[in-house]
Amino acid sequence: MKNKTKFQLKLLDWLCIIAGIAISILTVFVDHDHSLVYIIASLFMLNCGVAEMILLVNGRRSNYIFAMLCAIASIWVAFIDQFYGNTVINFFYVIISIIGFYSWGKHSDKDKTVIARRLTTKQIIFLSLALVVSSIGLDVILRYFGGHSTVSDSVSTILIIFASVLGVLRYREQWITWILADILLLAMWLPIGSPAVIALRVFFLLSSTYGYFNWRKLIKNNKNTK
Repeated sequence: MKNKTKFQLKLLDWLCIIAGIAISILTVFVDHDHSLVYIIASLFMLNCGVAEMILLVNGRRSNYIFAMLCAIASIWVAFIDQFYGNTVINFFYVIISIIGFYSWGKHSDKDKTVIARRLTTKQIIFLSLALVVSSIGLDVILRYFGGHSTVSDSVSTILIIFASVLGVLRYREQWITWILADILLLAMWLPIGSPAVIALRVFFLLSSTYGYFNWRKLIKNNKNTK
């Protein structure tokens, strides 16, 4: 019979959960600029996002359950704020979450931790060029439909697509892509978003940075166990 290590939350994970709850309570009392539906959606998005990132950073495929719920709430929030690129991309993320859940289930070790890997230099160069071309194309489309902050919206949307696919394929470089996307998304929502939305973007940025270094450890562990 195989011995399996039970997943346990670390101190940092608990602090993130507590912070999410605290920000949720604060938002209810201080946010008087948004509708009740918007606030509820943003709070739901915040707490699902916290759960998603805690599990994703630790390489647990159950992150995709919360990722799908977070994406559903994000659709409404992004649409209200007229970030149409991010509205569409969250529909995509609902689908990618389902695919990721089953993909990670097939590529996890005996402890149910995902088997991480990394891109080659040639792959990084190719993906970088594809990202630039795709971002320019999407910007033209969003301008046509009268979107808000089209450059940031298009680039962040393409970054999210790339990061999502890299995540499903278990590549470490997803975190670099997420970091770039999180910086742009934070800049986009900072002037107009609710405290919960802004807090989530800050949390995602910090978690993505931590996730990169944690996945470097996962890759080393995978090599050591071969």
